[in-house]
Amino acid sequence: MAGKEATLVLLDVGASMYQPYKQAQGKKITRLELAVDCLGMMIQQKIFNYKNHEVGLVLFGTEEAEDGNTFYIQTLSTPDLEFYRNVTELINHDIPKIQGGDIFDALDKSVSTLDQHVKTKKMDKKIFVLTAGFGQTDYNEKKIAKLVKMIEKVDVKINFIALDFMNEYDVDLDDPTKPENQEILNDRMLNAVYENQQQSINSRLTYYMVQELRNHMRIFPANIAFELYSQFHTKQMQARASFRGDFQINDETNISVLIYKRCTEEKLPSLKKHSAIGDFSTEPSRNIVRNDTIHYNPEDPNMNPIERENIIKGYLYGRNLIPVDSIMEDKMKYQCTRSFQLLGFVDKSQIPRHYFMSTVDMVVSIDCEKAKKSLSSLIIALIATKKVAIARFVGREKGSPKLVVLLPHKSKSYSCFWMISLPTTEDIRHFQFAALRKSTPNQQIAVASLIDKMDLENLPNQSGEPEELLKMKYVANPTRQYFQQVVMHKAITRTDVIPPISPLILEYLHPEQRVYNYAQDAIQRVKNAFKFKVNEIKQPQDKKVFWKQLFDEQTTQQVQQQIQEEVVEINREEEEMVNMFAKQKLGFNDDIIQEIGSVDPISDFKKMITEKRVDQVDSALQQIQKVIIGLVDQSIKGSFFPKALECLKEMRKACISEDETPVFNKFLFVLKDKYNQSMFWAQIVQQGITLISNIENQKSTVTAEEAQDFLNKEDNKHQQMVDQLQHEEEDLLADIE
Repeated sequence: MAGKEATLVLLDVGASMYQPYKQAQGKKITRLELAVDCLGMMIQQKIFNYKNHEVGLVLFGTEEAEDGNTFYIQTLSTPDLEFYRNVTELINHDIPKIQGGDIFDALDKSVSTLDQHVKTKKMDKKIFVLTAGFGQTDYNEKKIAKLVKMIEKVDVKINFIALDFMNEYDVDLDDPTKPENQEILNDRMLNAVYENQQQSINSRLTYYMVQELRNHMRIFPANIAFELYSQFHTKQMQARASFRGDFQINDETNISVLIYKRCTEEKLPSLKKHSAIGDFSTEPSRNIVRNDTIHYNPEDPNMNPIERENIIKGYLYGRNLIPVDSIMEDKMKYQCTRSFQLLGFVDKSQIPRHYFMSTVDMVVSIDCEKAKKSLSSLIIALIATKKVAIARFVGREKGSPKLVVLLPHKSKSYSCFWMISLPTTEDIRHFQFAALRKSTPNQQIAVASLIDKMDLENLPNQSGEPEELLKMKYVANPTRQYFQQVVMHKAITRTDVIPPISPLILEYLHPEQRVYNYAQDAIQRVKNAFKFKVNEIKQPQDKKVFWKQLFDEQTTQQVQQQIQEEVVEINREEEEMVNMFAKQKLGFNDDIIQEIGSVDPISDFKKMITEKRVDQVDSALQQIQKVIIGLVDQSIKGSFFPKALECLKEMRKACISEDETPVFNKFLFVLKDKYNQSMFWAQIVQQGITLISNIENQKSTVTAEEAQDFLNKEDNKHQQMVDQLQHEEEDLLADIE
């Protein structure tokens, strides 16, 4: 259950708890230190993973208790870092004179306290007892029987953690269905040897309680309990259906289903921003930093803010910005009604694993016999035929539709579909890599053997039986675990020193050595099958001169002079960059070409076309047309024709790159109509300056044949002018020779 829980911890702090722990396997640690470590790990898991859990701490066996035994150090409440810090400081207290506290008196009072706190709340009730069993008690079997009845009535679970105490108890032997094992355990507990009489009495009474409270009480040795709480814990989630509706098989058949999140990406907790200027406070509501966003036009020198309702989005279509308001944006989205519809079935082999796009959802039927039978029959049929279902899923109204695959699953306790999103054509990436070198049969056998030997699902254990080594439900996120470790360390030490990674995380990140030991023969076979050679890099014949050699050859004076020159150059570049950004931010466009001149029109045209700060493509194309016509009209016996032709060629290139082919083609028709009978058009035909075809630019509507025919279909007079021009060039070349 991922709901609420009330946990009361009873910790024995008598003098016996300050003694060394005998089962520490060579480690020097006291019983109290081990108990505090175990308790600290439990509180840490509660803080990070169980927000609805309440924890309280009761010390017994202390001289500070008003009733002589129990002392409440923390009432039942949500655990925080201050509580965790107080627990870690318990080991620094003075050693009391009494050996230990009364276990059963503390347990009796804690059960009553827990019952009064919970009352009618829907909370699970738990009690943890950590003791070495040295405390004296006035309880006998009659009082224990009353305590057992009260525990059953309150319905509280008790976890008894024994430190060098009740070591003979074995939970595997405590099975009433196997009398022979129960008899062995009774003899072991009866003949157990303890350090003093009080441990013997407490052991006998505790064992009596366990026999009477099989469903409410469990005993753990301290080392086992420490190992359990050292394991990584995952955050439990309350089962809430993300979708409840009909699974439409066809127009006449529907199955009522529920959809739950099975797997989702676990992200690190968000860190809140607080001001570091004032006195830092641990209260969450103090010194919170708020972000305010101000929109303004960078071309506005006053930087006046723009209201949100005066802001509109835009889509860059080619080099043009298309405005898109919120109403148009909503209409552009493909929105559907909430639905879950079956599309068909395919073989399981047709859906490779790399098609899985998102997290996994679980599809189950509602609590209805008809729905359960319908969905179960579909799941069994798909498993039998080795097929999967393809469906269309829209989780909410006006949501985007998803193409999903439904993988059938059936176990002993339930049957369901695993639902995973599939990619569309736009989502798939096709990569082309060079083909691998073909391997030999010997190499293929060696690698196949290595894969079989390192199979984590069927690795032999110590007894030789296959077991699954890597179970996903025990695989935790090491980044998240280390984050928790750092936060708890900082809460205790209150320093900025980052602690080293926990050995538990390091051990978890590295593969087990027994995997490699088992696959040693296969690994050696792979090494023998693949002979690797060192690829020696050939030294070039030309001698390289490294900067260090040049630096050594220079004098100190030369080095200082170089450094000064570099500093001056860096300052100059920084000043230019600052001026450029200032002009761009404040709207100063002094260096932007606004008009094409007659001196160097091609250079001005290129600058206007390539200007990124202001879109001047349309203006540049209009001006270059006027320049070309002006050069032709002002020519005396064709003096400006070459310059006009170069401008026309540059305009053609720009129209191809800027997707403005209609502008050039239209202008070429204008030139043909105006200068068809002149020498200028004859030079255009001679140099082959024709229309832009759809081969050169996809936006052109002119084919390659039409572009070629555009220059070929001329009248006789025009053809004579072209021939005359060619003869003049040939004569000119002959004179040069």
